[in-house]
This record gives sequence, structure tokens and C-alpha cells, in this order.
Amino acid sequence: MTHHTYGFGASVRGPLHRKEGQPNEDAWLRAVGPFGALAVVCDGMGSKPNARVGSQAACAAVKEAVSRWAKATGAPVSYLSYLIEVLWRLRVHPMEPASAATTCLFALATPMGTWVVGGLGDGLALTRSGSDLRVIIGDRGEGFANETVGLGASKGPRAWTLAELPPAECTRIAVLATDGVADDLVPKRFDEFCDWLIDTFEPLTPTERWRTLTAELRDWPTPGHLDDKTLAVLHAPAPSSEGTR
Repeated sequence: MTHHTYGFGASVRGPLHRKEGQPNEDAWLRAVGPFGALAVVCDGMGSKPNARVGSQAACAAVKEAVSRWAKATGAPVSYLSYLIEVLWRLRVHPMEPASAATTCLFALATPMGTWVVGGLGDGLALTRSGSDLRVIIGDRGEGFANETVGLGASKGPRAWTLAELPPAECTRIAVLATDGVADDLVPKRFDEFCDWLIDTFEPLTPTERWRTLTAELRDWPTPGHLDDKTLAVLHAPAPSSEGTR
């Protein structure tokens, strides 16, 4: 059974880049196609001269990778990381990959209800299926280390963390965020954050949703925040509730 999935997101320059007149080095993408529904969030590493190019290239590389991967029936999820790595390097060529290093998080909801969520680097990638919340990237529990990892700054495809979620008959949400958002979220309130995102933004029209979320990110309540901020959501209501929307 095909599951309908809603997706939305926004990205804003942080106060530091606004003050310096520098561009947003985050990037995000939402796409739908034969592969399903896709959301991507990338954070170009600020110390790199081509960070903005790298993050934008990563979004495009993920979309191309999932399009190709979806056509190979039964291909392992791990192949996605290999595809993204190669396609990203082709997109930033002839730049040195390290000069365009970027984190890369994505969530893919396939037409048959299987989800693939995860990525490379810091930030947050979480899923909630019914009441089962799972942090795939960004677990700050014991052993958490803020290691700089990303496309152009890692040991390649084996550094990725990807989770494959089987189809479910319950409501499912994936939340992706760059560290400008993730660092200010309280893990014990992730459930509440998911509810807020769905209840606040999903009833709006796409234009209203983008404007409202952009305003929320721009007026971020944490004092002293400086980073660019990007947030993206995929949400699949339980099949029994889809007819009411």
C-alpha cells in the first residue's frame, strides 16, 4: 500500500552571517518522485572556503542517488552512501572535496512505506513511528563526541549511519536539523517538538508553512545563537487518518 507523505522545511542565515554579509552555508531540499518523498538537510562546514557549494551539491547528489537506487530493486541501503559520495564529488569537481566539506542528513519515504533515515556528520536526524522515537544522528548520550565528519571530511561511505524502517500502520515522522537548531533542542522534549511541528505547520498552506517556519528560525529564542538554521520534516499520517486530511 502506498503511503502519502507530507514534507516541509526552511533555512535561514544565522545572526553571524547576517552581520558579516555572508551567505547561508546550510542547504535543504524536498522532492517527490517515483522514488517516494525525500528531505535533505546539509550544513557546509564554516571553516571551508566552498562550504556553500558543498552543501548545495550534497542536496542535489542525494536526490540523484535515491533516484538511481530506487530503480535497482532490492539494492542494499548501504549503496546509497557510496552513490552520494561519488555523485557529490563529481558535482564539486574540480574543487578539492575538503574545501567544500559538508554534513549530509536525509530522510526517504519510499512508495511502499519503507523509510531510510540518517546521514553523515552532526546535527539531528530522528524518527518517530507511533510512540517509538529513535535518534539516528545526534544522540548525545554516553560516548557522544562532536567529531567533525562530513562529505569531504570523513573516511568515505563506511562513516555513514543509515537506518531502514519497515512499513508501519502508524503515524511516522522524520525530523532533520542542522546543528544551529539541534544544539538548542532538549532531548527529553523531542516528542513534544515533533508534536509541535505537526500541529503548528501541517494545517497551513505550503506558502504559509514556509513563511511561518522561516520566521520561527529567524527569531530563534536561544540567547546568543549565531549559526545558520535549517529544519526539514517528513510526515506520513497513519493510513486510517489520511482520508480526514
